[in-house]
Amino acid sequence: MILAHAELKAAVESGEVSFDPPLEEKQWGEASIDLRLGNQFTKLKSVPGLKLSLANGLGTLAGFWETMTLAERNEFGQINTFCLEPGEFILAMTHEKITIPRNLIALVEGRSTYARLGLSMHQTAPWIQPGWSGPIVLEIKNHGPVKVELTPLLDRPCQLSFFQLTSAVPLDKAYGSKPGGSYAGQKHPLDHAKNKK
Repeated sequence: MILAHAELKAAVESGEVSFDPPLEEKQWGEASIDLRLGNQFTKLKSVPGLKLSLANGLGTLAGFWETMTLAERNEFGQINTFCLEPGEFILAMTHEKITIPRNLIALVEGRSTYARLGLSMHQTAPWIQPGWSGPIVLEIKNHGPVKVELTPLLDRPCQLSFFQLTSAVPLDKAYGSKPGGSYAGQKHPLDHAKNKK
């Protein structure tokens, strides 16, 4: 069962699902919640001849990325944006930190407005597991022919839908309770890789 607007509102108001910072009214949909773009952008370096294996996780990526954190405004008071070139791939994070209870699972998807310019928001990683707590990493690719400016806090490039589970995931199986849940509470898209340095 997908939670509709009324159930989503009730879950947030009761604290069952939490967003930090709190949601703005324009983020609420009929059966989903739009999420704002954060101000951190991470790009993998292009290294000629580099070949990596992910069999043992992201530790092999240590040192092969660059991260930029945009201030909301530049020295002249203008809003800062990130320009995504055609064919470019970046990792970004949502502005909101989301906490999901053990009886729900969430699905993050791109929004139609962005998809029509050729932007995808994830690369086969849409599920936000029961017990998750933290921002969501967006795996953004520009498949279109034009440059796209992304503005932290103003752009709402993705939406989150919630599904009710038939039973709550046991506490010791919830995300973050075992070694495989290594991205819980992350502050950087490649935290796991950083921790393996």
